[in-house]
Amino acid sequence: MVDAFTGDLPGVDDLLTGGGSPSLSFKDSSVGDSYEGTIAELRAVQVRNYEDPTKLEYWDDGKPKMQIEVTLSTEYADPSDPDDDGKRRVFLFGQKLRAAKEELAKKGFKTFEVGMGFKITLSGTKPSQNKRYNDVKLYSIELSAATTNPEVDEVMASMGAKKVSSAKIATLSAKQLKVAETLQANGFTAEEIAEQIGESVDTVNASLTF
Repeated sequence: MVDAFTGDLPGVDDLLTGGGSPSLSFKDSSVGDSYEGTIAELRAVQVRNYEDPTKLEYWDDGKPKMQIEVTLSTEYADPSDPDDDGKRRVFLFGQKLRAAKEELAKKGFKTFEVGMGFKITLSGTKPSQNKRYNDVKLYSIELSAATTNPEVDEVMASMGAKKVSSAKIATLSAKQLKVAETLQANGFTAEEIAEQIGESVDTVNASLTF
């Protein structure tokens, strides 16, 4: 899965400065608490050392340990911070990555996509094998099919565009359609046909091709 998001690895300076959107934290959360949003960005990054974040992690064979960095568009923006756009990061490695793989398989998705709905929940805990550490947190992940592209929506919104309603437009009945087709064949416009049969122009356009 990680191979689907290959790209340039972040440099040490990038890791030290902690650039990017804030990460979602379950530090003071209770089992059952969750965060959700829409996937806005995806990339693969190297895992940092838990005790010393300035160090990068490697497997025994020398290959870098990789994780998926998921940036979500959320409603968790800090109203007191004018620069907070609500984007939050989640890092998928270990148990989180396994939970993500299980959810992808369950839903029949091949991989993550920008625009997918993403929800991560603190599902439980288990004792740590290292007595120095607190209990290990367990997570579950829920995904929903991509229905929008947050980055495109953001640009369009800045230009004053509004989202198109997904509501289904009504179509003409068989009797109305026959009358409409006859009028169309005689050169009537969609507006004129709509007036004749007492329906909206949108309904006429959804039933006929002009």
